[in-house]
Amino acid sequence: MKELIRQLDSEYGFKLSEEEVELIAKQWESANRMFQRLNDVDLAGVSPVMKVDKRAKGIKKVKKVKR
Repeated sequence: MKELIRQLDSEYGFKLSEEEVELIAKQWESANRMFQRLNDVDLAGVSPVMKVDKRAKGIKKVKKVKR
């Protein structure tokens, strides 16, 4: 991971110090462990709970009814 961070650093010119590279690598490892269970879930045959209607142009405003 550190090598990937160094490549991105040189490509984008972030000029990260070695301490910053270490910190980013540790944060990545922590996040990777946290999300590993989600990555392991197989959702291949599961359909979404809500379908999106692509014809909808936006959120419709609900008119208030006077009582």
